[in-house]
Amino acid sequence: ELARACEQVHPGASYLHAGQSWRVMALDLDARTAVVEPDDGLTYTIARTDVDIRIVARDMVRRVGSLDVGLGTVEVHQQVTGYQRKDALTGQSLGVTPLELPRSTLCTRAFWYEVPEALLVRAGIAPADGPGALHAAEHAGIGVLPLFTICDRWDVGGVSTLCQADLGAPAIVIYDGYQGGAGIAELGYEAAPRHLAATAEIIESCPCTTGCPSCVQSPKCGNG
Repeated sequence: ELARACEQVHPGASYLHAGQSWRVMALDLDARTAVVEPDDGLTYTIARTDVDIRIVARDMVRRVGSLDVGLGTVEVHQQVTGYQRKDALTGQSLGVTPLELPRSTLCTRAFWYEVPEALLVRAGIAPADGPGALHAAEHAGIGVLPLFTICDRWDVGGVSTLCQADLGAPAIVIYDGYQGGAGIAELGYEAAPRHLAATAEIIESCPCTTGCPSCVQSPKCGNG
C-alpha cells in the first residue's frame, strides 16, 4: 500500500526482514518496487510524517468518565516528509534527511476520546502544554492497547490535537492502519473504560519525571 511503502521502504530506510537488516536504495512507486541492499544493522530509521484526519461518519458515541468516546469511519491523509536515522545501540540521533513523497489517503475505522477543554484546565495543563499532554496520552494509550484489542502497536496509528476540526474539541484519535479497518477500533471502543484506566495507571505508576519509553515515549512516533 502507498502509505506503508512511503513510511517503511522510503529511500534511505532501514528495513528489517526475516532477521536481516536491509537499506532501501530506491523506491519506484509507479512500478511498486523497492530496491534494497544488505545493511550492517548498526542504525535504524524512523519516518517523519504529517498526518491529518477527517471523521467521515460517527457510528456510536458514549460517555466514559469525563470524556465522550466515539467510533466511526475516518480518512487519514498522510505524507512522509523525511526520516531520522538513529544509532541502534544508543538510540542517539544521527541526523534528519528530508524527503519529497506523495500524500496518501487511508479510509479506515477509528475510535476517539473527546477531551473537554475544561478538563485540561482543571488538570492544571497550560494551553501551550496541551498538545504535548494529549500527544503523550496518545502514545501511552496506543502502547497499552494490545492488551485489549489483540493487535500490535504498529497495527494502529494515532492523531492528537487541541482542536479536531470535525469534533470542534481537543481529541485523541486512534485508527486502524489498514484500508477499511481490521476490527481494532471496534474492540478499542468496547474496551474504552478499561483502556483509559490502564493508560492512566501506566503513566501514574512510572517512576520517571519527564516521560520515558515505559510510559509516554513511542518508537513509532512520526513527529520526532
